[in-house]
Amino acid sequence: MKNLSFWAQSLDNQAPDIIINDRQVLSDDESRQKIVSEIYKLPTKDIKISSYDSSVTVRYSHPRFVIEVIPAEKDRVNRLAPIIIYGQFPKECPSDWVNNVCNEIKEVVSNQIKRTLQDGTLESIRDWLIKTLEAKKKRVQLVNQIISLTIGLIFPLLVSWLMQKYGVKLTTLQIGGLIALNNLLVMSLQIFLSNPNQSKLNLK
Repeated sequence: MKNLSFWAQSLDNQAPDIIINDRQVLSDDESRQKIVSEIYKLPTKDIKISSYDSSVTVRYSHPRFVIEVIPAEKDRVNRLAPIIIYGQFPKECPSDWVNNVCNEIKEVVSNQIKRTLQDGTLESIRDWLIKTLEAKKKRVQLVNQIISLTIGLIFPLLVSWLMQKYGVKLTTLQIGGLIALNNLLVMSLQIFLSNPNQSKLNLK
């Protein structure tokens, strides 16, 4: 689910601002104010991702993001009229999510807000979304590796401590079995962490 929201000023500076959520134009004050409040909750530090001839600014606090784009049209006194796009990264990101987001931005801006995106705007947004998702994936992989390594070290130490405490002596075969069990535990944990939803499904 993309569930993007858009906020754009009217070019005549008289009509109410255009606020759209999930492709629906909002008219009631409560729904409109809710979207505006969510946008203002994000940190104010901007990330410039301008490239080509576009001007794109992002505010990001995982999983939420606010993207500001500058369309070709200006208001009646020739001032820039930015469009604000608000959304969230999904917990499970389908392979076509970035393309779907960019397509929705293009369609809503063009067909509902009636503005024209500058050349390179969608490319800038697409690049930032992809890089952010890749960075998130790397962080998750690092955490998973640390967890697996920690478990792999703690289990043998725990077994060794219990053996010393109770004076247990193991045969070579039993030691080999414990090593195999430890390796199996680490491998199972790595599989689960790499795809927890699939792991849960397989257990049913």
